[in-house]
Amino acid sequence: MQTLIDLFRTFPGLGNKTAFINRTGIRRFVTSYRDCYDLALRMASLLEQQGVQPGDRVVLWGPNSSWWGVAYWGILVRGAIAVPVDFMSDLARADSIRRLTDAKLVLQSRFKVERIAAGTTLLLEHLPFLLPELPPSSLINEPKPDDIAQLIYTSGTTGNPKGVILTHRNLAANIVQINSQVPIITPEFSFLSLLPLSHMFEQMGGFFTPLYRGATVIYLGALKPSAILEALAEEDVYVIMSVPRLMQLLKTSIERELAEKHLAGVFAKLSRFAEGTSMQARKLLFYPVQRKFGRNFTVFVSGGAPLSPELFAFWFNMGFTVLEGYGLTETAPVLCVNTMQRQVPGSVGPPLPGVELKIEDKEVLARGANVFPGYYQNEEATRAAFSADGWFKTGDLGEIGPDGWLTIKGREKELIVTGAGVNVYPDEVEAVLNKVAGVKEACVIGLDRGGGEEVHAVLLLDHSGTTPDAIIAQANKGLDGMHQITGYTVWKEPEFPKTTTLKIKKFAVKEAIKQGAEEGAATGSRDSLVNLLAKVTGTPVAQIREDSLVVADLGLTSIARLELVNFLEQEYRLDIDDSQIGPQSRVSDVRRIIEKREKLSRKNHYRFWTNAPWARGMRRFWDRVFHYPLYRSFARLEVQGRENLSQIKGPVFFIANHLGYFDQPSVMFALPPELRYSTATAAWAEFFFGDYHGLNRLWRRFTFEYGTLFFNLFPLPQQQGFSAAFRFMGRLADAGINILIFPEGAHTRTGTMQPFQLGLGIMVKELGLPVVPIKIRGSDEVLPPEASFPRSGTISVRFGAPLTFRFEEPAEIVEIARRAVEEL
Repeated sequence: MQTLIDLFRTFPGLGNKTAFINRTGIRRFVTSYRDCYDLALRMASLLEQQGVQPGDRVVLWGPNSSWWGVAYWGILVRGAIAVPVDFMSDLARADSIRRLTDAKLVLQSRFKVERIAAGTTLLLEHLPFLLPELPPSSLINEPKPDDIAQLIYTSGTTGNPKGVILTHRNLAANIVQINSQVPIITPEFSFLSLLPLSHMFEQMGGFFTPLYRGATVIYLGALKPSAILEALAEEDVYVIMSVPRLMQLLKTSIERELAEKHLAGVFAKLSRFAEGTSMQARKLLFYPVQRKFGRNFTVFVSGGAPLSPELFAFWFNMGFTVLEGYGLTETAPVLCVNTMQRQVPGSVGPPLPGVELKIEDKEVLARGANVFPGYYQNEEATRAAFSADGWFKTGDLGEIGPDGWLTIKGREKELIVTGAGVNVYPDEVEAVLNKVAGVKEACVIGLDRGGGEEVHAVLLLDHSGTTPDAIIAQANKGLDGMHQITGYTVWKEPEFPKTTTLKIKKFAVKEAIKQGAEEGAATGSRDSLVNLLAKVTGTPVAQIREDSLVVADLGLTSIARLELVNFLEQEYRLDIDDSQIGPQSRVSDVRRIIEKREKLSRKNHYRFWTNAPWARGMRRFWDRVFHYPLYRSFARLEVQGRENLSQIKGPVFFIANHLGYFDQPSVMFALPPELRYSTATAAWAEFFFGDYHGLNRLWRRFTFEYGTLFFNLFPLPQQQGFSAAFRFMGRLADAGINILIFPEGAHTRTGTMQPFQLGLGIMVKELGLPVVPIKIRGSDEVLPPEASFPRSGTISVRFGAPLTFRFEEPAEIVEIARRAVEEL
């Protein structure tokens, strides 16, 4: 394999084998290798239509998904150069990269609050609608091995990021090198992708490598513990590409669950016992945890940052294989990795086949076909990156053992040289600090006060009450006298600024402290939470205070609350439900939710089993012997527009006006049986679960139990808790179940249709389902809202033609849908 196009040409031969699975948090979408190949050719046609020529740069700024992959391959097929940008980058950085590369086109996401407006832009979320309308490109670019495939911009410790040139030769070489060193991947493997595809560690390990072997890649909508554990439970995952911080988050999630079950002490004893046992014995000993990762889970691959021996031991002692690797963007990216046969804590393993390493002045130097040719339009930086004899200078300090295995000591630019001339590695001091009670996370930097640097600790506290002075004193007991911490600062934001691989941006922390932080006082030149609230609510930053009520003072609507939760989950990688942010919540309360990272234990009332074959059979029987005879004793049903139902392909939203309690059975009996018994109905959650007491509460609970079983109802809240409802509706749609909803939210009292709730637009947008409008007449005459007993009458149900939405925003969807119902 000489180029990535050689890899791309293998896709048609894999046919319907699954290449990508998108788990959006609401829906699950599958893309085969054949589909990926076809869509990439159509993507190339779209790029040609947009004026993109071979050699042009195309910025790719979006979250991980199959559409990111389709866009990437389409760029290469066109002969253009991909410029992936971390989705979490702000607008200023993304637009800076657009200018630096003179990009012809920007592919960005609607999930960014601020988007690039200059030049030609397209939304990645529009590709599902744009590509099917275009013919596949008849031409596939045939690059030379040394042609540029992509430009990756480094995070940059100054304001000037450097564009790393990666050629087809670099990338193809590293794919082959990795698969030679770890030859375990087969087409049965599924990779859980947790890191941004803009980062070369994920791109090589979790994109190119699985596709090279015909394996499957699973993408998540948000990198939060619950989404990861759900994917592990529902998908057959073999490999997780991870970084230490994510492995720590999973560790914390497991420990929290053990603590809730009062099993933490037992777990600790078992871990100590497991240290001297075989891998198979450890797997059996920790079977309850192993089971959470699936029957075929094989390996964690860790990179992007040093893996602490303690974190390695946590997973290793439970019978998990952890392969730590090392590399840089400039080396495409992998240089070393532990092997399946041997894993050494603290070591990043031997070099890959074809990679040469040497140590010069304690710095690791590398050479091989995977090493980049230089920085884009930056000859000065390129010259500085290579030694006189052509070795790449990594900037990392390390040691190569007698067995050829590499150990990384730290970054050269982060090394602290004290006034006494002692070299202090910040990572080693941080490892001590992070074990001290009261520390949520620590960052160690060198501050020059004149006469050499001091070892300065920046502390993110866990609010347990331990004082910073006590923390520093405890840490210094575990440090050599020459490596003592001599100063500290308390960081007041919920999190440290992080890179795409969740490493602390030490240069940003250092800058913030230099700009006015006092020892023992708050820091933070930028409050990311306040900025996020400002973007979502439209409130000026200056008007947002810690005691501001997010609803009353900032104007956070119930729908905007969902948007805020999505951004918080993306930004802080935590589990949060929109019901945790209510009318009485203040900015300080939101900050506390982020800091504590406590998952809300909330009982929901969603029952997917009501769609099982036996439950459908029960409804068929009960309708025939009871519901339909009872319905016909009061109502004569007239049905129009049934021919429109023949156009339905797959699950849809049925939406209807709402006159009374006879609406739902009228629609159901108007539907043909094959649709009737594969349709669930959204019902007002607060009707069943409001603040009711006594017999009223018992009656409403009985109606819920009866309704879920015999009418296939599910609760849809109008005040809070939408997140869980959306996920349940997504699960219904994935199973081919239609959804009936009454978007007015309540019965009309006048016969005139009320405004539709905005939530309908968000549901349609997120679930991606067509909408079938329905007009009901006469049900309010049969059972008026204020009546306690029905009377005889005629009810008519008219079905409209299905509506398909593409680029419309939620408010526009709501208006079009309402007009369609009204015009029936």
